[in-house]
Amino acid sequence: MLFFIPVISFSQTNDNPKTAKNIESFIPEDYDTLMVVRGDLNKDKKKDVVLVLRHEMEKKADIENTDTDGIASRILVVLLRKDNLYELSVASGAVILCKHCGGIMGDPFESVRIEMGLLVVKHYGGSAWRWGFTHKFRYQKNSFFLIGQTSISYWNVEMCEKLGEFAATQYEDINFVTGAYVKKKVSEQGCKLLENKKGKQKIQPLKSLSEFTIEN
Repeated sequence: MLFFIPVISFSQTNDNPKTAKNIESFIPEDYDTLMVVRGDLNKDKKKDVVLVLRHEMEKKADIENTDTDGIASRILVVLLRKDNLYELSVASGAVILCKHCGGIMGDPFESVRIEMGLLVVKHYGGSAWRWGFTHKFRYQKNSFFLIGQTSISYWNVEMCEKLGEFAATQYEDINFVTGAYVKKKVSEQGCKLLENKKGKQKIQPLKSLSEFTIEN
């Protein structure tokens, strides 16, 4: 299922400061924080900050039970610590899915984490048909690039006991740096294992976080 995500750029919502002493300076008007994560992203042993921001329209729509179409996108902001200042590395309104993009299960945004120096973004949603995404970004060449992606979808109603997987499972894990991948596919009916393989695909230029758009 595809959802339209109204994207609003960071520069349209703020004066877009390059550096500031506090993280609040990077939060645009009419936005607040959904999540704040701290950790070392560029291996300089300093605590960098990742912000997930939501527009106040989200709360208003819930309270007033109004149409959710047109709510401004959530914004992912990455700040690198430089001495006593924070420096804006990247800000994007195309990385975090909207609150109402998860189907019956609700908000599909699961988490943003800093794991072993990587920025990891996770989503999970659906109803009887479940789906999930994990995207991994690494800081290199003064920017963040997508180096890994895991996607899964399955029919939550039927478990294939012999396979240890749900019916209609489609799983794919790709390392964009090495080209290595793992793929698994289970039939919708009959619990047949249609695909289970590892391999390598042609290595392509890495996509930067600023160029990345999540699709669901």
